[in-house]
Amino acid sequence: QKDLPKPKGERFDGVGGAKLPIADPAHGVGSMLPLAILNEDPYPVKALITHRLDPMLSIPNYNQNKKAFGKLDFLLTIDINFSETAWYSDVVLPESMYLERSDSIQMANGPKPTLYMRRQCVPPRYDTKPFWEIAKELAKRLDVGQFFPYETIEDIWSLQLKDLGVKVEDFDAKGFVALSKNPILWDRKEGLKFKTPSGKIELVSSLMEKHGFPSFQKYEPLNPPAEGEFRLTVGRSAVHTHVSTQNNPYLSELVPENTLWLNTEEAQKLGIANGQYVEVTSDHGFGKIKAFVTDFIHPEAVFMLHGFGRQVPATTRCNGKGASDTALQENVSDMIGGSPGLHETFVRVRPAR
Repeated sequence: QKDLPKPKGERFDGVGGAKLPIADPAHGVGSMLPLAILNEDPYPVKALITHRLDPMLSIPNYNQNKKAFGKLDFLLTIDINFSETAWYSDVVLPESMYLERSDSIQMANGPKPTLYMRRQCVPPRYDTKPFWEIAKELAKRLDVGQFFPYETIEDIWSLQLKDLGVKVEDFDAKGFVALSKNPILWDRKEGLKFKTPSGKIELVSSLMEKHGFPSFQKYEPLNPPAEGEFRLTVGRSAVHTHVSTQNNPYLSELVPENTLWLNTEEAQKLGIANGQYVEVTSDHGFGKIKAFVTDFIHPEAVFMLHGFGRQVPATTRCNGKGASDTALQENVSDMIGGSPGLHETFVRVRPAR
């Protein structure tokens, strides 16, 4: 929508300011949220609305997140799942799942750009609404409904297609509309431009150098773990999507919980057998998890999948299974691009009592 008023004041995450001058403003730096709430920097944060996001279980340092969200006057969650954040919220507005709702038209970029549409397949089983309707109703109650000039999903489609020469009926045959028959390729001499200040490939980034960041950082070896500690490394499963599918009845059968990968020789020193429950502790939290003893991990490191260790009784299939990596991790970020440092935490491991 054109001519929308721009927000006034500084962003809570500091993107675009002195704190994070070159981080991507489109994505932001979500890990700064609990710090902004607790420190009231750059201002007090009183309320939070989350949509299809579980910051309690996604942002490192679960206990810090819980303390921060407990400081809010109001927390609202919009989701299709009973997430950790939803369980902790004042109000939950349930969203219809993907088969129960129509969505706004999306763009698939590439040499042959394509518009695609999702149409509702079945009516909602319960008292849920699509997000576009929830957003509209909230806006009306907050006296900003004029910025949501639609009543139905068809209105949204019409607004999106108004200047494209494409009609809603064009999606009927295949569910998508290709905007070009032939691939659209940049002309290397005239049309090819890079998103850098010079428009060229910059081996030495003028943007980074301008803000005092070296383009070629001198290598600095990582601090090794102290005696009796391991570097915690984490990753994702190809079966699950972040923290949103662990309670799915089919996917939970395939990967029901995470395990702690531990080097074979190190496990023997600690008296830990494969499949045995172990206690993992850091300076920030604690977890109980089964050990997976293997030769295929560095002796200074341990590894676990992200997204487990739930504390939500309503998620009956995954509640209490495995351990949460965010309960152990320290909340640190790369101050150039803003990415969270997920492998900066050291943990201690021992057989569970």
